[in-house]
Amino acid sequence: MIAFKAQGGLGNQLFQYAAARRLAMQHKCALVVDHHWFDHPGPGETPRPLELTRYPLGMRLATRSELFRWAPIRSRWGRYLKPLQSMKVIHEEGFGINSNVFTAPPKSYLVGFWQSEAYFAGIREQLLTELTPLDPPGPADLTLMEQMEQSESVCVHVRRGDYVSLASASQYHGLCSLAYYRKAIERMAERLHSPTLFVFSDDPEWTKANLRSPYPTHFVDHNRPEQAFQDLRMMSKCKHHILANSSFSWWGAWLSRSANQIVIAPEQWYAVDRPTPDLIPARWIRMAG
Repeated sequence: MIAFKAQGGLGNQLFQYAAARRLAMQHKCALVVDHHWFDHPGPGETPRPLELTRYPLGMRLATRSELFRWAPIRSRWGRYLKPLQSMKVIHEEGFGINSNVFTAPPKSYLVGFWQSEAYFAGIREQLLTELTPLDPPGPADLTLMEQMEQSESVCVHVRRGDYVSLASASQYHGLCSLAYYRKAIERMAERLHSPTLFVFSDDPEWTKANLRSPYPTHFVDHNRPEQAFQDLRMMSKCKHHILANSSFSWWGAWLSRSANQIVIAPEQWYAVDRPTPDLIPARWIRMAG
């Protein structure tokens, strides 16, 4: 069995699942998600629902007895209790790739965010299949997806939400500036004959009022917050992507099958001094945000 601690929004959940899924496939064993965090987020953390269940994934939820047994791993003393655990507990360490994950044994429990495609690039096709939502797209989604297919579609993601409203999140993550988006859009326009923008945001009214462009623009705001997985599917149908400093952005671009995809990502991912040497694939463009 491979187990992993899931936490955070959909983008972070996908990183955690993908890294653990590769390891479970390597060992041909069961994959189990410890979903305790979603009912017990920590102080200063934004509560989120478990959204992995929106997909036909190769995993199961932890049983009540497993959740109880893994409580010491989740505790503040978890790092010091590793020798007492029946599973090998692997905590993400530092800012770069943790190579010990690649050789982890079949009875391992992963604790971390694992934000690099290096952990799962080898099972990309498997993930592209699994990360198709169980619920079909709605009529408005289908209309937009057809327009994305027929144009030089550029997904523009503007992340605000708790980055603005929650002080701890604002200080840690920061925001991409309007200057970043303007520069990124112009960079796209230099490389594309006739870009059409599809703007996704958790603050659509602010985005409509502030993000102006001379290019055809669709503000995508018809899905409810609990339908974020539908927005992520639409984002992945765009041919090109301008990212916010958001794991949701990251997955919208990574799940795209566009053959000539251009992706622009913010050069600095966090407001604090936290390097991200392996987060942005080398084929993507980093731009000051």
